[in-house]
Amino acid sequence: MSAVSRARSLAAGAVSPAITGLRNRLGSQVVNWTPEFMGFGNQLYLWAWAHARRDEAVPHRVLIVERSRYWLPFFPAVRPYLVERSDVGFWDTRDHFYAYKEEHSGDVRGYTDESRAAFVRDWILSSPALVGADGGELADDGVLTLNLRRGDFYSNPWFRSEYAFDVAAYVRLAVPRAIEQDGPVRRIHVVSDDIEWCRTHLGFLSSYAAEVTEPHPSSKPIDHLRDVSSSRRLVIANGTFSLWAAAMSRVLLDAPPRTVWVPAFFQRRYGPGRCEEYDQDWSFVDDLPGGWQPDWVVEGLDHDPAQDASR
Repeated sequence: MSAVSRARSLAAGAVSPAITGLRNRLGSQVVNWTPEFMGFGNQLYLWAWAHARRDEAVPHRVLIVERSRYWLPFFPAVRPYLVERSDVGFWDTRDHFYAYKEEHSGDVRGYTDESRAAFVRDWILSSPALVGADGGELADDGVLTLNLRRGDFYSNPWFRSEYAFDVAAYVRLAVPRAIEQDGPVRRIHVVSDDIEWCRTHLGFLSSYAAEVTEPHPSSKPIDHLRDVSSSRRLVIANGTFSLWAAAMSRVLLDAPPRTVWVPAFFQRRYGPGRCEEYDQDWSFVDDLPGGWQPDWVVEGLDHDPAQDASR
């Protein structure tokens, strides 16, 4: 079951239609009911929903879950629009934006270009942790930043069958295409939740730049967000953290959209073609020579064993 399907299942089974109807009439606020499984990237969709409705007469709020807490101190502009479970009354309306993004926003992504840009400017880039991000070295045209989400997309068998793909093959195509399109780079900066995998499998990056760097070992998720969002040229994988950081970069640096490279693949069940989660004016890698999900990826191996046999 996809994240959207899981959210819809939770929404459908929450309460009876009669209770929902009474809540819509009697509640003092509308609360977007954040599923516990949602990480930061997915929660940003809900925060953007609250921003788009911040001036409505009935307060629209987003539920805080445990995976929210790390991020709350960094975004003080968002905090007034978030609520603890204990602050939700029985008669308050529960909404489930993530399960029905297009119905709420009029756009399959869950926001329009205008509403997303306003949310990013008002609530995200106002973060003290991002002050000066537009003037960092990563914003230079001579730097290409890679943000490669791995984590449980590869360690969890269910997620792996849905989201895992041949990242190394994708990077082998995306990096030279980015350089051919937008010019050579002196530095490639690699940001990932599995930097050891990147060191092992992306050694070829040194043939494209004099310097290959990574965040300091003490870096935290907020530092990774700052790195990616402050980069003018990006190659990202299929994570919502990466997607949102690229959207932030677009607002922060007013960078040409084509300087963001993405894989057409996002999730197996979306089928072939460019996933609608992405901005369609980004630059795409549409196919990989061996397919997005060769058997060895789904089986949980970290590289193609045929490569060993050919050595």
